[in-house]
Amino acid sequence: MKILFLTHQFFPEYQTGTERFVLNNALMAQKFGNKVKVVTYSYYENAFYDQEIHGILYKEFFYEGIPVLAYKLKRIPENINLVLENKDLSPFAKSVLDVEAPDIIHVGHSMRMHEFIWSAIDLGIPYIITLTDFFLLCPKVNLTPDKFSLCSGPGGGKACAELCPELGGKFIFYRLSKSKEILENAMKVISPSNFVANIFQNEYPNISVQIIPHGLSSTHIKQNNNYLDFDDKIVFGYTGSLIHHKGVHILAKAFSKTKSNNVRLVIYGSGQDDYMKLLNEILDEEKRVTYYGKYTSNDLGKIFGNMDVLVAPSICYENYPFVVHEALASNVPVIAPNLGGMAEKIKDNFNGFTFLPGDVNDLAQKMEEIIKNPVILNDLKQNIKNQIIVPTIEQEAYAYFKIYKDIK
Repeated sequence: MKILFLTHQFFPEYQTGTERFVLNNALMAQKFGNKVKVVTYSYYENAFYDQEIHGILYKEFFYEGIPVLAYKLKRIPENINLVLENKDLSPFAKSVLDVEAPDIIHVGHSMRMHEFIWSAIDLGIPYIITLTDFFLLCPKVNLTPDKFSLCSGPGGGKACAELCPELGGKFIFYRLSKSKEILENAMKVISPSNFVANIFQNEYPNISVQIIPHGLSSTHIKQNNNYLDFDDKIVFGYTGSLIHHKGVHILAKAFSKTKSNNVRLVIYGSGQDDYMKLLNEILDEEKRVTYYGKYTSNDLGKIFGNMDVLVAPSICYENYPFVVHEALASNVPVIAPNLGGMAEKIKDNFNGFTFLPGDVNDLAQKMEEIIKNPVILNDLKQNIKNQIIVPTIEQEAYAYFKIYKDIK
């Protein structure tokens, strides 16, 4: 079977959760004996590409043994990250599908990839979609009208018109009609979390969404079996992108409110200069904080082996955050907001602690409770070890493989 994976961005240029989901499933599909290829949009310098057709630059290469076709428009439209169609891409998309002749297409993220979907519909090639975020409902991706608010869905466009009038009513209603068409033509629509599935089904009640949780590779995961005593130093940690909607500034403000010297905060990840400047201003030469920069999956064992608690302070709806599952698989409790997909996974006082989304004081209070009484983590670690089962990538891939076979 030939499976073509579509995603808005991919390794090695981008390395966030959706890219990892696509890579994991492409690798497993290949191990199952299928031919696979990832087609992705990219932002490399023009010199990177070695072929051009229809005003589109592209290059083929391998990443971890997976063939990748990365392309880029020479003239990038301002609305490329908003719209669900781009006719300039249509000839290129059809030529790629003609050459690749896939049996099935798996859409990991549709941003900048829609002409491949429309071409698949025209050519009668079946496709499935995994909803890794809210992009098909929300041009702003995360249901965030602005940096400080959330919405529960477009409500047929009415919520968009009220909360995001700058997008324009006609554009929103047309975009939602195209979104519905894309979803209705998919052979299967899948979500890794019930939360995301419910948001989409509230908008489109006639579209069925199947739940397949993301899986983790156990290759780089190691159990953290460190148990805490009353006077032990606590290490709080953050792993992931350092960007506003991930809420790292909330963590920085909360940590700065703690006064004990028997505590550390370690931050793994990278971000844009303006956001890093904000974090540095908040922490203001805080000596209890260490930045470690970019990391890879190879580092996970060491990262979580030296961390007592992961803090995932997102201020947006998370779908199915990999970092939370990496922590739980490593036997590390998690502090997370009672929000979105994270609320499905973190049970207060069982495998971690929850706090009010965006509430610096509430998060600081949770951290203080741990600092003053580190042994409360021991029961949580035992609960995680005995009762929390994190799906593997093999389980996830097998669930998808059954779908591929049924469709073919």
